Amino acid sequence: KIEEDKRQKDNSSEKKAQKNMGGSEMKEVETLEDECKQVAAQLLKGVLLKVATMERERLMEQRQDVMKRYSEEKKRQEDEIKMVQENQAKSAEAMKVREKELREKLMKKFKQFEEKKQKTQDKIQKKKHIII
Repeated sequence: KIEEDKRQKDNSSEKKAQKNMGGSEMKEVETLEDECKQVAAQLLKGVLLKVATMERERLMEQRQDVMKRYSEEKKRQEDEIKMVQENQAKSAEAMKVREKELREKLMKKFKQFEEKKQKTQDKIQKKKHIII
């Protein structure tokens, strides 16, 4: 209650002081208020510029991080593709070697078959000659 009475007294004192001020004093107060507003506006502008600068720097760092991750991922994918292509090339070469081996084996078997066939035909011819 005492504090409230004190505040009311201070407020009434200010009102009395304002009533007692002359026209020139009122203009001086208004000028000081305008100067305070200008200083506050300049300070606010400075703070906003600082915040904008910090936000821009943060966004640039974030962009760099994203670009770095993108580059790393792209390189990883390129390496993976290269490895797959190398494996495919090795597999293709291995298949060619295996195909050649199988072809040679088949030709060898075919020759053996032809030789056996010829021997059998020769035996048949000999027996025919003997019979005749």
